[in-house]
Amino acid sequence: MKPTLEVCCGTLASALRAVEGGAGRIELCSALSLDGLTPSLGTLRLLRHRFPQLRIHVLIRPREGDFVYTDDELQVMLSDIREAVAAGATAIVAGALTPAAEVDLAATRRLIAASAGLPFTFHRAFDAVRDQAVALQQLIDLGVTRVLTSGGALTAEAGIPQLQRLAQQAADRIIILPGGGVNRHNAARILAATPTTELHGSCSAALPSGLRETSPAEVRAVLSAIGG
Repeated sequence: MKPTLEVCCGTLASALRAVEGGAGRIELCSALSLDGLTPSLGTLRLLRHRFPQLRIHVLIRPREGDFVYTDDELQVMLSDIREAVAAGATAIVAGALTPAAEVDLAATRRLIAASAGLPFTFHRAFDAVRDQAVALQQLIDLGVTRVLTSGGALTAEAGIPQLQRLAQQAADRIIILPGGGVNRHNAARILAATPTTELHGSCSAALPSGLRETSPAEVRAVLSAIGG
């Protein structure tokens, strides 16, 4: 299977740059400096209208900080998911934890149900759980499509040993999506060392303004490195 690069885009400009670089799939969010928040519907609608074939995975995260949500926050997330589905999302990216650093099974089940049958990615809240092996089995049982993780390490490259263990446990029942510090220099190594066909990265570069946005050249370089 041809490797897939999912480009994490925190602005409309980054999404446009990702497509320019050849990305066929993006994770759309806002506020990457806060590790990503729910994007605007206007951005999603524009991208869906302009690029009908683009696979747009929409992050649903109502605030910065931890992943332990109140019922009111969960209601916001459920509403945001329904709106994203209606606006043309290809998949939903979300997750919730308990105060005990375990997967919030009840909340996650509701998030999946609101996704109306779209693929569901459990995001890097997974890297904050107490026991990843237990959490992975729970996500499999819930019917989650993929889990975005660095293996609990600072970067996916540093987390390769744990990513390998997770991939072995997954046994094709859930997709392990390595993310965290993925770039043109390590993408091929991460892909070769981990039994997966998908990678996640922002492919960003600094602009003269000091902001960081997705770089078309970096997208092309990572795609070239992995044969995507």
